[in-house]
Amino acid sequence: MEIEVKKHTDIEEARACIESTMGAEFVSKSTLRQIYSWEHSITRSQLFSVQLIDIPTFVSVHLVRHVTTVPFVRSKRTDRDGDGKEDRYTPVNHRFLANAEALLNMARRRLCFQASHETREVVLNIKEAIREIDPDLAHYMVPNCVYRGGICPEPKPCGKYIIKRFGGEDDEFDMRLECSISYL
Repeated sequence: MEIEVKKHTDIEEARACIESTMGAEFVSKSTLRQIYSWEHSITRSQLFSVQLIDIPTFVSVHLVRHVTTVPFVRSKRTDRDGDGKEDRYTPVNHRFLANAEALLNMARRRLCFQASHETREVVLNIKEAIREIDPDLAHYMVPNCVYRGGICPEPKPCGKYIIKRFGGEDDEFDMRLECSISYL
């Protein structure tokens, strides 16, 4: 398996987007680490291409499920120079275009210990390749349970972490109270 990640935009593109949406006072102060932590539309200004060589077909299928990426997958169809033979582990080339927000969302699902081991390994390798070119983005590429502060959305948690469920009988969260506080 080979992985190559290229970044096509930089902090200057993000700052141009900030200036368009938030005004000049935020532009010079903003770092990529801050921008990724805000999780606003500016995050989508950072564009990447990811080339995966010889990953298992079923892993490619898992990655295609992320509809916010633009995937390009080598076909095994005989009219496309393929041999027509394919099983779950047939190596395939998979390329996708994604913005930073899409990569963060992919990491939340595919770094989960309930994801297949092979898919998790590919996404961990993508994260490490991203760390070399954008360490601020890699910092936020974590599984859902980490992102959610210990709340696991999976029907069958992995058991590796102490987790709690959101929406259980013991939840004291009152949306009306939260809304009234935020508007004061």
